[in-house]
Amino acid sequence: MSLPSAAAPRSGPSAGLNLLIVEDSPEDAWHYQQLLSRVDAGIRCHHVEVGDLGARMLRELQPDCVLLDFHLPDMTGQEFLEQFRPRVPVLVITGSAEHAEAAGVLQAGATRLLNKGELSPEILHAHITESLREHALREQVNLERRRMQAVLESTAHGMVFARHDRQPWQQWLVEYLNPAASRLLGIEAGPLTQGAADLLALLDRTVHLGVTQRVSVQRAARALDLECAPGADGFTVTVRDVTGERALARLDQARHEVLQRFVESRPLAEVLRGVQDLIGATLPGVKGRVLAGQVLLTWPHLSALGVSTATYPHVTGRGARRAFVPDDRGGCWALPLVAPDDGQELLGALLVDAPGDESIPAQLDDVVGLVTLLLMQARDQSRLQMQAWQDALTGLPNRSVFRDQLARALNGAERGGSLLAVGVLDLDGFKRVNDTYGHAGGDELLIEVARRLRLAFRASDLVARVGGDEFTLLLPDWPDTDSLELDLRRRLRQVLERPFRVGAAEVQVRFSLGVAVAPLHARSVDALLHLADRAMYLAKRAGGGVRLSPPRPPGEFRADDLGAVGGLADQRTRAAE
Repeated sequence: MSLPSAAAPRSGPSAGLNLLIVEDSPEDAWHYQQLLSRVDAGIRCHHVEVGDLGARMLRELQPDCVLLDFHLPDMTGQEFLEQFRPRVPVLVITGSAEHAEAAGVLQAGATRLLNKGELSPEILHAHITESLREHALREQVNLERRRMQAVLESTAHGMVFARHDRQPWQQWLVEYLNPAASRLLGIEAGPLTQGAADLLALLDRTVHLGVTQRVSVQRAARALDLECAPGADGFTVTVRDVTGERALARLDQARHEVLQRFVESRPLAEVLRGVQDLIGATLPGVKGRVLAGQVLLTWPHLSALGVSTATYPHVTGRGARRAFVPDDRGGCWALPLVAPDDGQELLGALLVDAPGDESIPAQLDDVVGLVTLLLMQARDQSRLQMQAWQDALTGLPNRSVFRDQLARALNGAERGGSLLAVGVLDLDGFKRVNDTYGHAGGDELLIEVARRLRLAFRASDLVARVGGDEFTLLLPDWPDTDSLELDLRRRLRQVLERPFRVGAAEVQVRFSLGVAVAPLHARSVDALLHLADRAMYLAKRAGGGVRLSPPRPPGEFRADDLGAVGGLADQRTRAAE
């Protein structure tokens, strides 16, 4: 079904775009359409609620792009991609809790993975536009490859008709050959001389065996395939110039090797080394390399491309140009690799050692396009991996990373015999900061709290943010609880000794920290977090500060009260707020 269109004040370059939304929630589908209508009134949205109907709409509507929900009533987004293989860009939308789980859809063919809670009109429209541009570039690369293949296949073959003259000299006579054969073999009609030894040997072998024979020969810079077939009154030799085919095979092999390394998630440096072979296969005898990341930013000739590092680390490639950079070895061509999206980030530079050859940049257009796509995918995968373990606001590890590290630390503590402390820390009065200074002010406070906590604790300690104004601490290698408690009070005093700046104001906040110790209090991840959370709540009721959990008798825990961090937070009313 088509969603009713909504008026919008602007239209963009995607006017007339057909968008298919496969989403089981009509409200979410309407929300996406409303977001897009604020940027581009020309986008036409069509909505279905189940995967099978979405597949039918793919065939009948032939949309330009698909927004796909990760969970559908009849299948997952990954199953939809694997079963129906859409030939258009597919953007999979997930909830924040599903984001890491849904990463497999990228391997199934999704163009991008978006977080439902982070979408804005501009962000959603930019993702769609970038996906369409990437898709168009891939299609263009494939089209150029097919055209090249068609040209090679239509090249005229050489044809030679020869007869064995037994009298009086028992020699081979060429009775007919077409211009292509004359050009490829360098012979003329008449008796064959020893200068055509490879052709003479092929004819003699065919006479001797009486069946079609084949041979590959090298003539100057050309590779030729010769096929000799016996006939009623002579022999027909077909000459094929396979120089282009073999070069294309080498080019395909080099391109395949680059893509294979990327798909296997090998280090980017190894993928880029494969690009060197791809350059050599595209332009035999020419050497090249790719600069990316910090190596690119420290390249002394970066300014020759017309870019500036003032926006480091995201250097814009807008306005970047190809340039020839002279040096003591003759110089090299420098071709910028720029992301074809709104940000136009400079991803890298392709350096080619070919001084004086003005045709080099144009001959490497396909390589530039492919390497740009690979660097964009590597950038996006890196961002996705960061999102999977990092809290987006503070940069601290998130809940899943903390639980994983705690589980590993518990195993080490069991073997080492030292104490392992787990803390749950909550800001007292954070709601008042939000109410007074808005969510932007609250975010500013959380960022500064995270920064101070990182500085206050040891390098071996782990500080994580698990949601809202709640942080967790992993503190290994303590000899006893008394020294642990004294150390925690000292470190928190360091964090709190100066007020926090929120906008133009300064605010004073307090902490409530609950601590549980393994193996003294508990030996499992859930039990430790539960006890630390309860101790934090007790500290909050007492006015803040640090509180260690008292040991609980064996067997007191039940399976249903060992919730993860935040389990109690959803059920309790925080009196201090």
